[in-house]
Amino acid sequence: MLVSVSRSIDRISIPAILIVFMVVGCVDDPRDLATVNPPEGIMVRSEFVDLMAEIQILEGAAKIRVFRNDDVKKRLGEAYFKIFEKHSVSSEEFDKSHTWWWEHPVAMKGVLLEITEKISQIESEKKE
Repeated sequence: MLVSVSRSIDRISIPAILIVFMVVGCVDDPRDLATVNPPEGIMVRSEFVDLMAEIQILEGAAKIRVFRNDDVKKRLGEAYFKIFEKHSVSSEEFDKSHTWWWEHPVAMKGVLLEITEKISQIESEKKE
């Protein structure tokens, strides 16, 4: 009798424990939202997308060695500076924003899609 009661408790407690873990695991984490509002000092989504698109184009150019016979690191540094200057952003603000956006993975997934779309848009404008 004691053994059958113990087995019944085991059968009930295992699903109950799993349900508790699922409920606790589903607590809303603001980092899991698709739409987030960055705090002061962090670039807003549209500005971050525009800046990141230009950086991705720059890094792509560096990979295919557009900067031939030059000091690549120096040229990249100068190009980054120009991009930051164009967007009125310091490297510190960019680093802080970059970290913040990557700490919000669901929103960042959408940001990455927008960056890809922006790069495509820039490419089509250059072809015209």
